[in-house]
Amino acid sequence: MSLQTIPDASQPAALIEHLLNHYHAVHRVQLPELQRLARKVESVHADHGDAPHGLAERLAQLATELISHMEKEEQVLFPLMQSGGHPMIKHPIAMMRHEHADHDSALAELDRLSHGMVPPEGACGTWRSLYQGLTKFRDDLKEHIRLENELLFPAFEQASSGAGGCGSGHCGCGG
Repeated sequence: MSLQTIPDASQPAALIEHLLNHYHAVHRVQLPELQRLARKVESVHADHGDAPHGLAERLAQLATELISHMEKEEQVLFPLMQSGGHPMIKHPIAMMRHEHADHDSALAELDRLSHGMVPPEGACGTWRSLYQGLTKFRDDLKEHIRLENELLFPAFEQASSGAGGCGSGHCGCGG
């Protein structure tokens, strides 16, 4: 993990901007490259017992799921948060938390397919690059999920659970 400054939950707009720049944009670059490397390793080393058979396909599935997830955040959830919240915000947050759990399961599957993301002795540069990139992606996605689950979402879940509105006083809902 890098020593980047992470905005706290009292600055949701800054935290959202951080998530968009450091995670959403990065995942969109990481996933196609990881798929390309995985396809190459699976093809070139198809007869190797430690080849990550099925990894490229699982990465493609995860990419589809994660892109859809990030688009929902970017188009629905984050704008609601940036406008101060909404009394019903807990529902899209609950959906995002559920999808985060699915992403955790997908990461466990990537770990299994890649034999712990440890290349075999004598692995080629592409194989090593694949596992280095996969490790970085895993670590980035785990931190991305942690920031949303532990910092961003709780601030809005607590506000939406109050009687009469979101509690922000900024969205016009009466809270």
